[in-house]
Amino acid sequence: MRFVLEKGLSKIVCNFFSVTTIIFVVLSMFNIENWLLRIFTQGSFCLAMLFEGIHTISHQKEKYKSGYLLIGAAALIFFVMIPSLA
Repeated sequence: MRFVLEKGLSKIVCNFFSVTTIIFVVLSMFNIENWLLRIFTQGSFCLAMLFEGIHTISHQKEKYKSGYLLIGAAALIFFVMIPSLA
């Protein structure tokens, strides 16, 4: 299955979520007791991994297995994160 995306869109989205993850990590270190920041950090990291996997599958000629591994890990993190929202 081949994903059709614009040439750099998936990498731009992945970089955006990577930067937001770093920002949330820094904010979480200064405010350790805030659970909302921790959940945002996990969600942003999960989305960054998901889009990196999509980028790997759709644009690179090799290493398709690593893209599927990243997508699977992002799905696992998302399922683990869902009970913490309740």
